[in-house]
Order: sequence, then C-alpha cells, then structure tokens
Amino acid sequence: MPMLHGCGFPGCSTFTLSTYCVEHELLVRALKESERIHAAALDEQAADAPLSAAAENQAQEPAAL
Repeated sequence: MPMLHGCGFPGCSTFTLSTYCVEHELLVRALKESERIHAAALDEQAADAPLSAAAENQAQEPAAL
C-alpha cells in the first residue's frame, strides 16, 4: 500500500505519493527542460564558432594580385 511522504522540494510541507508535489514537479520539469535547451544552444554555438572565425578571417584577407 502506498505511503504519503513530504515533498522533496526544500521548505515544502505538502504530502505526496511521488518525490515532489504537483506544483514542484512542474517546476522541476520546467527547470530541467530549460537547462537542456540552454546546453543544446551552447553546444550549437560552440560548434559554429570555428566556422564563423574561419569565414571572418577569409573575408578580411586581401585579394591576391
């Protein structure tokens, strides 16, 4: 038989069957999704940086005569 316990979020006294109460479960999911999107954006920027730097260097070199 399931037992109620306190929400795992610091300072929350709501009893729940899962780790977090509904309010904090939604908050934790939103934070994790935000971190995932931020990490993906940083990876994309890091992958594009060498290409951008190479393009900038090529554009600044004078044409050979």
